[in-house]
Amino acid sequence: MTNSNNQIQNPAERSINVLQQIQLELKAPKSKRNSFGNYNYRNCEDILEAVKPLLQKYNSTLIITDEVQEVGSVVVVTAKVIFTDSNGKETVVKAHAGVEISKKGMDVAQTFGASSSYARKYALNGLFLIDDTKDYDSDEYHNQVNNNGARNNNQQNNRQSYQANNQQNNHAQNQNNQQPAQQQANTQQKPKRTQAQLFNDALAAIKIAENKDILKAAVNRFKGTTYEAGITNACRARADQMGWPIQSKSHQSNQLRH
Repeated sequence: MTNSNNQIQNPAERSINVLQQIQLELKAPKSKRNSFGNYNYRNCEDILEAVKPLLQKYNSTLIITDEVQEVGSVVVVTAKVIFTDSNGKETVVKAHAGVEISKKGMDVAQTFGASSSYARKYALNGLFLIDDTKDYDSDEYHNQVNNNGARNNNQQNNRQSYQANNQQNNHAQNQNNQQPAQQQANTQQKPKRTQAQLFNDALAAIKIAENKDILKAAVNRFKGTTYEAGITNACRARADQMGWPIQSKSHQSNQLRH
């Protein structure tokens, strides 16, 4: 009877030790270089390549799937990682990432792919206890921001050059029209941003927020507007992703379900 009981307990002990052992042995090198911040970082592929030999060593499997859902006006990708040991015991970890479908310089497939990789990586980080907080600042992210900024600056410079030429021509034709032309040019240089544009900017800032104060500022800015629900849901998704506590009862119940 004693030997039989020991045989029943050993598989359970092994199933616990397998995941712990992989967490201890896993070495995922930071093979990518961020020239903007001058540091190395790892991505999802680096973690998978490092864990494959350990999965084979301990006769375990790893399955990753994605689920897309809409939270308010924000599209969210949820990555689900299922680790199964040799005894069939499963450990499940999930992570979320927002999708900015209308992001400049990227088509729909690229935006979903980037969000999927982001969510999968942080699900793997949670499963294998990997600490990494700088990866959203990859070269791809900064290159895109810098390219968009350069494009906007070029467009603004072209507008200013065109307006300056018009002012000179108007001055040559009629000096009395110079002042109204300059006032009109100044008005065109500083167009007032619409509420929809401010909302899209806020969603982009929430997606990469590293400080809870950014979420609070966004909620306060759009409180009482038609965009309040979308901003609130986006902030909840980001807070859930970063592990920040939210006082909302509905959010707390969602955390308990996870």
